[in-house]
Amino acid sequence: MKNRTFVIALILITTALIGWYIYVSAQANEARSVQEVSVDWWGSAHADTSAEAFTHWNEDDPPEVPVNCAKCHSGDGFIDYLGQDGSTAMAVDAPAAVNSVISCEVCHNEQADLLETASLPSGIEVKLGSGNSLCATCHSGTSSGATVDETAAGFDADEIMAEAGFVNPHYAFAAATWLGAEGEGGYQYDGKTYAARFEHAAGVQSCTECHDPHSLHMREDYESEAANLCAACHSNVSGYTDYREVYVDGIDYDGNGKVEGLYHEIEGMRSVLYRAMQQYSAGQTENAILWADQYPYWYIDTNQDGEVNEGEAEFANQFSGFTPRLMRAAFNFQFSAKDPAGYVHNGQYMLQLLYDSIEDLAAVVDVDMSALVRPD
Repeated sequence: MKNRTFVIALILITTALIGWYIYVSAQANEARSVQEVSVDWWGSAHADTSAEAFTHWNEDDPPEVPVNCAKCHSGDGFIDYLGQDGSTAMAVDAPAAVNSVISCEVCHNEQADLLETASLPSGIEVKLGSGNSLCATCHSGTSSGATVDETAAGFDADEIMAEAGFVNPHYAFAAATWLGAEGEGGYQYDGKTYAARFEHAAGVQSCTECHDPHSLHMREDYESEAANLCAACHSNVSGYTDYREVYVDGIDYDGNGKVEGLYHEIEGMRSVLYRAMQQYSAGQTENAILWADQYPYWYIDTNQDGEVNEGEAEFANQFSGFTPRLMRAAFNFQFSAKDPAGYVHNGQYMLQLLYDSIEDLAAVVDVDMSALVRPD
């Protein structure tokens, strides 16, 4: 009896060891070498030593990244933010080095591994787990709808705020878009409900499930810049250029008479908002407003023709005289414009923000909204 028990135990142990060996071998075969990962990283925006994101302050005296920018625009600054350098965690204590990119040690260190929660500009903290929290810490913008309300506090909706500059959500805030109402990144109007975190499909629910954290490309194919993860479910997609044509519900949201990819529906809705903003500003403020894709983004339409002409998109001609109502609309306009993949990250949330901004302006100026559709 004892011999039989021994034999059974030996068989079970041997089977377990064989299984473990097979598992480890499989993992080793799937694992990518340090050299391969390094090649991916060197080709990514996180490693671009010439990028404006890392060199903007090079000509300053002294050349350093300010405290309020260092967390995301300097690898050294992010290490400071984590407290990996021995400083207070979750705060940047000093200006950081320029030309300091997002290198291996920025994301691969003890404190980074412990980061489970991202703090968003709205003041909300969201538990996203290790990895995704690192992404969201920087890719969530620098302002939110709450910032707009703080700026507009004490002013009536159509009262000019003479000293108030444009509240900019900043750039590449994919996490704020993805989280939607859960993160309150956009300007959310009272009495409205908004789409929460975008629940895509199994296996593509978060930053690192869709994007390789080293190359930043889609995960499907590490070997090609045309790596495509979406074709598995979207039959009209064969590469990046087709993403904009993806639609899921067959609704003409922007009211132009055509059902288009979600990217185009958002572009169309934003165009309606822009025209409404121009109409509102011409009648309710001292100047008509223009937008151009360069800082500080909002300019005075000096000849009131609705177009950006030579000399108008100049810093000295920047728009001032926002009202709270116009600031709300401008924030959501910019929010939809500065997440270039917002239609993928949470297109429903984007459309809701734009629609509600148009509706808010329509309380004052004549805007035909009869063909527009707000996502449920």
